[in-house]
Amino acid sequence: MRAYLKSIDVFLLFFLTFFTIDKVIAKPLMIIFGLIWIGKNLKFKEIKNAPLFYIFICVWGLINFLFINTDFSLPHIIAFSIGVLYWLMGICAFIIIKNRIETKSLITIEKTIDAFFYINLFWTAYNLFLVMFKSHSINPYSLSDLDYGNSTGDYLKGLLMGPSYLNMMINALFCIYYLFNSKYLLAITATIIACMTTSNFANIIFILMLFVCFILLKQTKARITIIAQLAFYVIFYVFISNNNLTYIMDSMHIKRVHANENTLISNVIDDSVNVKRGTWFLKYGKTNAVFQTYNYILSSPKNFIFGAGIGEFSSQLAVRTSDLPDTVIKKSRIFKIIPTYVAPPFKENNYQIFSYVYSLPPIYHSIKDLPISFVNQILGEYGIGGLILFLIFYLFYFIKNYKDGNYLLPMVFLISYFLLFDYLFEYLSVIVFFEIFFLLNKKKQNLTLSLPK
Repeated sequence: MRAYLKSIDVFLLFFLTFFTIDKVIAKPLMIIFGLIWIGKNLKFKEIKNAPLFYIFICVWGLINFLFINTDFSLPHIIAFSIGVLYWLMGICAFIIIKNRIETKSLITIEKTIDAFFYINLFWTAYNLFLVMFKSHSINPYSLSDLDYGNSTGDYLKGLLMGPSYLNMMINALFCIYYLFNSKYLLAITATIIACMTTSNFANIIFILMLFVCFILLKQTKARITIIAQLAFYVIFYVFISNNNLTYIMDSMHIKRVHANENTLISNVIDDSVNVKRGTWFLKYGKTNAVFQTYNYILSSPKNFIFGAGIGEFSSQLAVRTSDLPDTVIKKSRIFKIIPTYVAPPFKENNYQIFSYVYSLPPIYHSIKDLPISFVNQILGEYGIGGLILFLIFYLFYFIKNYKDGNYLLPMVFLISYFLLFDYLFEYLSVIVFFEIFFLLNKKKQNLTLSLPK
């Protein structure tokens, strides 16, 4: 055991384990601990070489706060400060991880990442065992009980302890990483976890990405592995969780309804949204939220350029600082203590969808019906200016480092899709692993270039 601990970066493993947990108080504590740990090894160039999006988006939000929004009430100041802290923790986490990856050997970092994967695997298996024990079934996915059945995957939270689709997303990233590094058994294991979370809409895109990897990877073992992964999906949805297959098929049967000017769409989800623009609409609450964002940013030049402001339109912060009940989102003790703040743009838009969806039975509390999405956040709270900052100083930061034969581009496409699902930058978990795999890939490229020809 002692020899194994010497072979990994214990600090990095400790940092990842506790920083990525969905506990608000743990994140700033781990950032402080991390910055103290790397201490004098921290250099300014590490900040300059980080994705400057994190800094620029704070500045953009500050301009809105000081000169456009001009709401200097105590609840708003507190909400704004927490929003800035989220972004600053994001860049600090990148700097801390980058420092560890650059100062440790590639083998040490790879073993450390594997160690996290193993711990998360066992924790997820423990989640599944508890579900089997409580449901008194070896296959709780097949039960008609609303607490289990289709909802069984919701309990497989893993180490992240957040929504199960976060566990799915990091395992999808792990799968691609392992496929491109010829660790095929681990790639299959990551796929099994991703599948069993039954994050159906995320899994659909992940399956498509496996087909892409099948084309990109020429090794016979890699292609056999991908075929095995796809076969597991078929077996799981046909024989183990057929209810989820039925659910997907029903969800894909999209009903369209016509919306006249200034009318409510008469649909179980669309009833929550006051439609101000005649068009054809899909039935999902998430789709309606996109049109809310569209209508809002076009309502004035200020909204188009700057958005509503940090925590003012669509974000985890807006939800947690609002007066929405605990049945909508379980607030941490910090958010229960701070003053309630509900910005008018949030109240008039996403707030209504949250309230309506959570007034329905749990079966309707699907990710497709909730307005949670980074697209709504970046456009609604930071406007077109924020979107441009994201594309240039974040997305392009990673794409420009792509070289043929590595896994970076598939991961960029995958994470771009995952951003449609939730406010992932505020969870500080999935994005962290995406950045880790980027840094690992970059370190491997640099080592390759430094080898004598």
